[in-house]
Amino acid sequence: MARKQKVAIGVDLGGTTFGVGILTPEGELLEHQSYDTPRSSDEPQALSAVASAVGGIMEQTTVKPDQVLGVGVGIPGPVDPAAGVIKQAPNMHELDGVNAVEVIGDALDFGDDAELPVRIGNDAYCHTLAELRYGAGRDVENLVMLTLGTGVGGGVALDNQVRRGPRQIMGEVGHIIVEPNGRRCGCGNHGCLEALVGRDGMVDQAVRLLERGVPSSLAELGGREHEKLSPKVIGEAAHEDDEVALEVMSTSGHYIGIALCSCIVLTDPDLIVLGGGIANAGHVLFEPIRRTVRHRSLISGFDTDNIVPSELGGEAGVIGAAALIVDEFA
Repeated sequence: MARKQKVAIGVDLGGTTFGVGILTPEGELLEHQSYDTPRSSDEPQALSAVASAVGGIMEQTTVKPDQVLGVGVGIPGPVDPAAGVIKQAPNMHELDGVNAVEVIGDALDFGDDAELPVRIGNDAYCHTLAELRYGAGRDVENLVMLTLGTGVGGGVALDNQVRRGPRQIMGEVGHIIVEPNGRRCGCGNHGCLEALVGRDGMVDQAVRLLERGVPSSLAELGGREHEKLSPKVIGEAAHEDDEVALEVMSTSGHYIGIALCSCIVLTDPDLIVLGGGIANAGHVLFEPIRRTVRHRSLISGFDTDNIVPSELGGEAGVIGAAALIVDEFA
C-alpha cells in the first residue's frame, strides 16, 4: 500500500460477528477481517469493539490516520444518519437510541494526528450502495436491492443515489404486505414479505409441508422440531429435486416476485439485485421470482433478465459502509 494512499474503512455490524475492511476510492478492498461481536444487556460493547478493531486493522496494515478518509458503519436496523443515532437494532437492543458516531469517534483517539469522521447507515442501505458503486449496478443509475437472510432488507437507488426518505423507510421491501392474512412479522404486522420468506418463514413453510406428509429427505433433519432445517439446507435439497424444498422455493419466489412487482411500478428500476444468504440458492429461487414478475408486471415491460444476483456477496456490507465515506469525502 502506498504510504499516502487515501482509503476508507467500512464496518458491517452484526449481532454475532462484524466485519472490518479497508477500501480504496476506486473500490479495491485491500483488507477484510471478521470479529466476534461482544454483547451486553446494558452497554454498547459492540461499538467499543468496532473502534478497537478499526484501530487494530490500521496498525496491522500500517495505515496512518492521515490516510483514512473516515469510518463508515452499517447498522442492522433503522438509523438517523444525520444525528448519528441508532434508532432501533432489533437483535441488539442495547444499541437502541445510542449515538454510534459519538461512541466510536470518542474511542478512536489518535491524539493530534487526526480526528476521523464517522458515519452510519442502515445495513441494507450499505449493501445497495456497494452494488450501485462497485457491484452489479455499477453501470446503471436506478436499481432495487433485496437482501434475503434472517430478515429481508432492501434499498432503492434513483439517479445514482441511494434514497431512504425523510423517515428512513424507503426501500424497506421486507415490509411490503404480500399476504394480508399471512404469518405475523417481527414488526407486528401480518403478511410482510420478511415474515414469509425470511429464515423463519421459509423453515415454517417446510415444516408445514412435512407435517402434511409430503415426502422429503428433509423429514430426517431434526425430528419433530426440525431444528436443523435452514434456508441453506432447503436450497441444497431443492437442487436435488426434493419435493418439499422445491415447493418452498417456488412459494418464496412467488412472494418475492409479488413484492418486486410493486417495487417496479413505484421506482422503475433498470436493475434488481438480490443478495444475502438465501439468494445463494440460485436458479431454484430466481426462476419462480422471474416467472412471477413476468406474469404480473405486464404494464412495466421490465426485462426479468435484469433480476440478478449480487456480485459482492459477503463483502457488500463492508464495502458499502466504506462507500458512505467515499461518497462524502473522496
